[in-house]
Amino acid sequence: MELRIFDRVPLPAFLVGVAIGLGAFACFLAYTALFGAEVGDLGAVKLSHGWAAELLQDLFLGFTLAVEAASVRGALRDLETLRPSLEPPLREREGLRHIALRYQPVPLLVAGWLVGAGSALATVLNPHLWIDGHMPGWTHPAVIWLAARNFLNWAIVARAMLLELMLGSAFSRLGGALGCVDLFDHARFEPFARRALRNVSLWLLLIAFLSLNFAGRGWAIPSLMAMGMLFLTCFALAAFAIPLRGPHRRLRDAKREELARVRAALREARDRALAAGAADSPSGGRLADLVAYEQRVAGASEWPIEASTVVRFALFLALGLGSWVGAGLVQHGIEAALR
Repeated sequence: MELRIFDRVPLPAFLVGVAIGLGAFACFLAYTALFGAEVGDLGAVKLSHGWAAELLQDLFLGFTLAVEAASVRGALRDLETLRPSLEPPLREREGLRHIALRYQPVPLLVAGWLVGAGSALATVLNPHLWIDGHMPGWTHPAVIWLAARNFLNWAIVARAMLLELMLGSAFSRLGGALGCVDLFDHARFEPFARRALRNVSLWLLLIAFLSLNFAGRGWAIPSLMAMGMLFLTCFALAAFAIPLRGPHRRLRDAKREELARVRAALREARDRALAAGAADSPSGGRLADLVAYEQRVAGASEWPIEASTVVRFALFLALGLGSWVGAGLVQHGIEAALR
């Protein structure tokens, strides 16, 4: 539902996400003007340049929605590329759109509420956030804003991540609906590999943006950030692997069938060669060709990705993890210098 704005506004998803983030920041400024210590200052919060930390959080909200919209749009494009390779019942355009946009609303709602509520409570109950070391009270304007904003941010993140996994699973199921599969030519599997790699690149770029919270003193809660890093990294691994499961099973089954066929031919050629007399013994050419072909089939990859895709995945993963580690080291160095 929240992605409809990206379909109605004729702008790139990134720019729409920036506009949403700036709109949320404008709400923050209006809120602090009415209830805070001053414009851009909630009061009671122990943050240096708190308005900048808030701007990052609001942009993170917009970027999460932009990543989700870009992922859905990319899935639709990949499905159109994949459509000619599917079996006839699934080639209809509307049927493919239904598969791409199919999701279970109840799990999304539950995940959003649980993660959002957990993040909101973990933030406002953290004593390091407040000037005097304890939360001023549930009715304090700073507590209300931070709880509401963190709930909204991470509820959207949780929904977007679960939706990504659902769409990846639906996309993976199309791997079993492919027509004829060539074990030695994975060209028709490129949409699956492209989908898996796009998922990782988009989400790890979002993780790199989130690591900017280490730039300011007190902006990031180390324990929560470490949990977030682990959670998002595990998600990136799952988002990469899930769309590839269906094609993997399709290639594995095709490989087993081809091996069974060539081994049956090998047994037949072997039996003829052993049963033939010296005068009418067949040449060894066919038997040798079958042996060579069997070895080639046995060595065929069961995964629809090449080594270059694995390398790019590792680089994207290193980008996300490196941004967290590097930002943490920078923050540690700044705090050490200021002591």
